[in-house]
Amino acid sequence: MIEAKFDRSLLTFSLISVSFGLVAIYSASFIFAMTRKGDPNYFLFKQLLFLACGVLLLIGALKVPLKYLENSKVVFLIFALQTISLIVVFFMPKINGAHRWIKIGGFTIQPSEFAKITAIIVTAFLLKRGLEKKTRWLKLFARICIPILLISSLIFAEPDMGMTALLIVVVFTMIFVSGFPFKYVLPLGLLLLVVSAIAIIFAPYRLERLLGTPDSDPQRSGFQIRQSLIAVGSGGVLGKKLGGGSSKRLFLPLPHTDFIFANIAEELGFVGCSILIFLVLLIGYRGFKIAVKSENPYFALIAFGITFFIVIQSLIHIGVNIYILPPKGMPYPLISYGGSSLLSTLCAIGLLLNISKEV
Repeated sequence: MIEAKFDRSLLTFSLISVSFGLVAIYSASFIFAMTRKGDPNYFLFKQLLFLACGVLLLIGALKVPLKYLENSKVVFLIFALQTISLIVVFFMPKINGAHRWIKIGGFTIQPSEFAKITAIIVTAFLLKRGLEKKTRWLKLFARICIPILLISSLIFAEPDMGMTALLIVVVFTMIFVSGFPFKYVLPLGLLLLVVSAIAIIFAPYRLERLLGTPDSDPQRSGFQIRQSLIAVGSGGVLGKKLGGGSSKRLFLPLPHTDFIFANIAEELGFVGCSILIFLVLLIGYRGFKIAVKSENPYFALIAFGITFFIVIQSLIHIGVNIYILPPKGMPYPLISYGGSSLLSTLCAIGLLLNISKEV
């Protein structure tokens, strides 16, 4: 039997993005790596190792029969393993004041990065089963809330409000596009806003991030954004050339992770940024096309959720770097340095490619 073809354009755009990211990571990190690790290639080599593992995950997600995802036991196992991993992080030492990582040998894994895929699969599965059984809307929503609130609460407690918010937005959007009546969607949206407002008000540092400006405390809370804006603004149209940026010389914090877009803007200018944004839009176009064309509503919802999280997380990263969104560390999918982000995104793309075979 001849195996169905997957979306090669999506794979091509994804690999181009990863390649772009490798170049950007090396350019942004070699000074930081030399001063902190004694090796200018440190972060590049680690990312290459993560990429090799990520490609294996992509191939695995591409090859696994999709029928397994329709099995309730498999979905429950995925959810259970995800929940356990999110609990284990609290028994690990804090890194940068948070319990977000599991350390294995010389590597660290961030389970919350994989929680996005888990939440998408669980939400799509419960929506599929609820719609098939014609479950009442409010009862269906309550069933979805139980596992999603468990996962998101654990992530919020790490603490990581940004990832929590991203996960909930992705799930909420999936519920909306599934055909959930708007008269229920609107109150749920307002409830999420109220809960978010409470979480911000009762955490002074979050309120400071939301209301503060780069100039209000330029040496502390506003330092990162101030340096990011300087980097973006100094790039101009064509940039200062690859490797020629000055902000990464220990001025711009984390230029290879949370602020990689700012470093790209400085070195490659408006043209380089446009290419980067165009790539994520192409990935989004192919992913949403797969979702629309899928004849299986369950797989269509999974395809939509995966594509939406890749696009929205990319836009959030850019928005933070140019200060149209409050400061929040969030990697640029496929571009920023970070093993967990790269592994989870490539796994998600592999699943998306697998679904494209059914189109």
